[in-house]
Parts: sequence; structure tokens; C-alpha cells
Amino acid sequence: MFRIGPRIDLGDEDSKQKVFGSALAILVGLGIVFLGFSTLQSQNQALENPVNVSATVVETGIEQSSSRRGGIDYQPEVLFEYSYEGENYTSTNMYPGGQKAEHYNLEKKAREITQEYSQGSQITVSVPPDNPGEAFIRARETSDPLFFIAVGLLFMGMGTYSFLKRNYL
Repeated sequence: MFRIGPRIDLGDEDSKQKVFGSALAILVGLGIVFLGFSTLQSQNQALENPVNVSATVVETGIEQSSSRRGGIDYQPEVLFEYSYEGENYTSTNMYPGGQKAEHYNLEKKAREITQEYSQGSQITVSVPPDNPGEAFIRARETSDPLFFIAVGLLFMGMGTYSFLKRNYL
């Protein structure tokens, strides 16, 4: 026999926690989807009609951070200065949409990236005319925004399934 309509009973503490947990998962998922979508939009806008300008590499380095796997991740950083329409800017964006270089689990891989850009060298960077402070070195799309969208949809799906299973199924 099928039941029509919700059977939400918030009388006991366990029910309140489950509904709250489902709602929280949906909201977190929504936020992650929004982050991925806005990054994807920024990336697409930056790649629309970028202007190539000459830039000077000011500094290179490797930033270390703890990884979720328990080891250390290494992220190459390239700081460069450039001028666009009479204004001076600095940036560390490797990719469009304000994205930094990828994280590597081997320092050697990160060092290979920084060795491509020696301090004081001239490089060509792409400047999005709508956002000239967000110049980037490599004009290619990354899959990071799609990953965030997928993870956000997963959270939303789990929260929705949990809510529906508890209250309707």
C-alpha cells in the first residue's frame, strides 16, 4: 500500500537530527555546485577574448600543504607583473578564472613547472579585458569546476535520498 503525503514527525530528537542532517547535506551540496558553476563561468569568461601581454616573472616557489592522503602536496607558484591599459598588476594565476597551479604529490613535478619560469624572464600572459587583475599563464580549461559540480550534486543527491527515504518511502 502506498502512502500519499509526507509523514514527517519531528516529535523525537532522532527525527529532528535526521531531517537537519539531510537539509545540511542538501545546502552544502548546493553551495559546492554554486562554487563550481561560478568558477566555470569565470573560466569561460576569461577565455572568451583574452589579450596577450608581456609579463615579468618576479618570483617562483613551491608551496607545501598537508594532503588528505596524509602526505604533503606541492603547488608551484609563479608571481608575475604586467601592465594593461596603463595600469600595473601582479598575479599568480596559472589558469583562467583565478585558478592556481595544480597540486602535486611529488616535489619534483612542482619544481619542473617552476623551472619553466625563471626569475626576471619575460613571458606572455593572457589578460581578460573584463577583469584585468586576473591574468593567467596557460590559456586552457581545467576540469576543477566540473569536479566541484559533481561533488555538490552528490551531496544534494544523498541529502535528498535520505530525506525522501525517511519521510516518504
